[in-house]
Amino acid sequence: MPPRISLRLPKLTVPRPPQYPFLRTFLNIAGVSGGAQKFSEVRSFPYAAGQLYTLVSDINSYHKFLPYCVGSRVTQYSAHDNLPTEADLRVGWGSYDETFRSKVECEPAKLIVRADASQNELFRSLKTRWEIRPKGGEGKGSEVELHIEFAFKNPVYAALSGAVAPKIVNIMVEAFEKRAEEVLGKGGEKQLLEGEEQRAVG
Repeated sequence: MPPRISLRLPKLTVPRPPQYPFLRTFLNIAGVSGGAQKFSEVRSFPYAAGQLYTLVSDINSYHKFLPYCVGSRVTQYSAHDNLPTEADLRVGWGSYDETFRSKVECEPAKLIVRADASQNELFRSLKTRWEIRPKGGEGKGSEVELHIEFAFKNPVYAALSGAVAPKIVNIMVEAFEKRAEEVLGKGGEKQLLEGEEQRAVG
């Protein structure tokens, strides 16, 4: 009877894809899941809702008060009601300089202004919505609410923005508050003075 021969084949090991535990942990700590980040801020103003809407819908003046906005220009108006439908906002700080084209929706009846600058090189989603609400009764003032929604294409950028992003909406509303005070007067004094002058002339 011939001797039994035992063959041991070498164990094949399939290489696993490279792992980046530090990056995965970093993204988990930052709360980055790939979805859009959403923030909002509400603030009371001593001005009429219509006046605040006029300021919000004046996109050509955004560069005068919005932080890091160094240029703003409406590029297209509706042929029906002459309201803005498209605008370019140029954002810059340090060596960064980028222009974002937005689709704009202005709804005077609802006192809402929407802008959508999604699908650019940096962001997968970038949307803003301003809403103005009368507080009830003449002279009661109004509430302004700003919603921001954005998602970076690069998850690392999203993680790095985690600490700063919640503050952005607050900074923008504060900037708008200063703009309203500059144009309409602190506490609405300019409105009152202009009204008294018109009554005196009449």
